[in-house]
Amino acid sequence: MRYIGMVLLSIALLVQLSCKSVDTVSDNQVRVKESEIVQNNNAKVEEPSSKFVAEAPISEEKTKIINEVVIKEEIPIIAMNEDVVEELAPVIIEKETSKATYTDEKGIVSYVEGKVKKKAVEENDWKTNVSEKAKVKSRESYRTMKKSRAELELLGMDILRLAPKTTIDLVALYEEAKDGKQKTDIKLTEGDLWAQVNSADDESEFMMDTDIAAAAITGTNFRMSKTGDITEMKVYHGEVKISNSKKNMNFLAPKSVREFKAPKQTFGPKEVSGPKEVSLKEWVYVVKNMQSIKFDRTGKVISAGDFSAKDKEETTDWVKWNKTRDRKRGLK
Repeated sequence: MRYIGMVLLSIALLVQLSCKSVDTVSDNQVRVKESEIVQNNNAKVEEPSSKFVAEAPISEEKTKIINEVVIKEEIPIIAMNEDVVEELAPVIIEKETSKATYTDEKGIVSYVEGKVKKKAVEENDWKTNVSEKAKVKSRESYRTMKKSRAELELLGMDILRLAPKTTIDLVALYEEAKDGKQKTDIKLTEGDLWAQVNSADDESEFMMDTDIAAAAITGTNFRMSKTGDITEMKVYHGEVKISNSKKNMNFLAPKSVREFKAPKQTFGPKEVSGPKEVSLKEWVYVVKNMQSIKFDRTGKVISAGDFSAKDKEETTDWVKWNKTRDRKRGLK
């Protein structure tokens, strides 16, 4: 029995030594394998790739997005699994969208009351309903229906509010112009617009347009309305330069609205001349705190000068609502 026990003990020792040897070989093989994988991966990364490669199933939508960016930018990318894709995708997409285009988000719809619609500027049909928190972009048009209001909060805390039955075109929002300035151009087609503009400075340009005149806006609280043939600009705080000749605005000598003199009405018989071509006289006026200017569809100034907060037009629900919202925001 003693000999049998010794034999069994010897066999056990041999088996244990054999296992250690196998483990050592396996470890070495694993290390060699890992080294080969690293070298292969390094070699693959160095080679340009125009396709996204994944060793685990990736959704078709994600693969398409990554491939489009990779092919366009010629970025070599190798991903091992879904988690890596989740990490890489935001970086790649951010690289692609960092190039500013007119579709970039430039603000949000911060208030909606009633029915409000929007569309692309070049489209004809108002198909999209607008809701709060919706993204605002360049080249969009907004329209409020009867008994509706809307507020757009743009970059730089610029605020636009649309009264009922108002239409505006966001022609350009904070887009870089040839002179390096950030250009904003908004057109009032019809209705009543209340605005707080804070971002205009030496490095930016904020323009308000109608079919007849254009206004250069600086840090200003103003109201612009267009009803039928009459357009009016009122400035509550700040300063606006407005002209019926946008292209020559910077070359014409500006006048204060207080310099405006309404043409005197004449009575009595007078000779009526035949039809003739009427040339439009160009003008530029500076409108400051509690001043206004009103002109018709031909560009002729009808009235200009000071106005009072006690005027009947300044006690309407629309004006009161805007002033209340301004105070809540801490605006002047």
